[in-house]
Amino acid sequence: MRVRISRALPILRILAILILVVGVARPRLGEAEVLVPAEGVDIVLAVDVSSSMSASPLGGGWTRLDSVKEVIRGFVAGRKNDRVGLVVFQREALPLVPLTLDHEALDTVIADLGPDLLPDGTGIGVGISNALLMLEESNASSRIVILLTDGRHNVPSISPEEAAEIAAALRIRVYTIGVLDENGRAPGYSSTAIDAELLSFIAEHTGARYFEASTSEDLAGVYEEIASLETSRLGGETFVRHSEPGLWVVAVGAMFLLVDLALGRIWLRRTPE
Repeated sequence: MRVRISRALPILRILAILILVVGVARPRLGEAEVLVPAEGVDIVLAVDVSSSMSASPLGGGWTRLDSVKEVIRGFVAGRKNDRVGLVVFQREALPLVPLTLDHEALDTVIADLGPDLLPDGTGIGVGISNALLMLEESNASSRIVILLTDGRHNVPSISPEEAAEIAAALRIRVYTIGVLDENGRAPGYSSTAIDAELLSFIAEHTGARYFEASTSEDLAGVYEEIASLETSRLGGETFVRHSEPGLWVVAVGAMFLLVDLALGRIWLRRTPE
């Protein structure tokens, strides 16, 4: 019996060493990349509903406002993990829907939007300010305003520049969209282009971008691009999930070495009585 065991000891020793080598190499089981979704975006849509938005078509025989409503309804439907709020503005601004995940309720409000909610005019500054109030207490990783207008700021309220300064201080990005006619002009200003310089300043000053759209297709593309920009900005965290049995493998190898030591230096060296 002792002879057989003594012959097996070299094999046991080699096996123990091999197991220890494998354990030290830290083998991994079930390795897989796991994507952790990023937190949602808090978005406030600031929409100009002044009379000019209902007076001029944006293709397809619809008024500008009708076209805008259809586009932003599609945009909202695609933001499943984002809270979205709605502010409309003319001479004054009116917060209609606070930040919500109830996109069906928001869709109903958007579908019923009309031009007679407020005194007429274009208060870009007050539109931004009311949107910022909605976002001020938000803890979302990304907070943005998407402001759409077809005119120039023309009311004695907070200026768009002041509103942009507040947005920048709050680290809220304000994307701006200028709605134009087919000749690149704003309705109601037959010989004057929309105030692209102002809208560009607002966007750039807050870390966002300015867009222009003269058709429903253009407008839909703008909202899609904004959605893509915000998605890529947040992205998601990827980590590798796996188990490492190396410690257990080392333990088994060490156990084999102990057995080898016990058999070779203690039991097998005992002399029969």
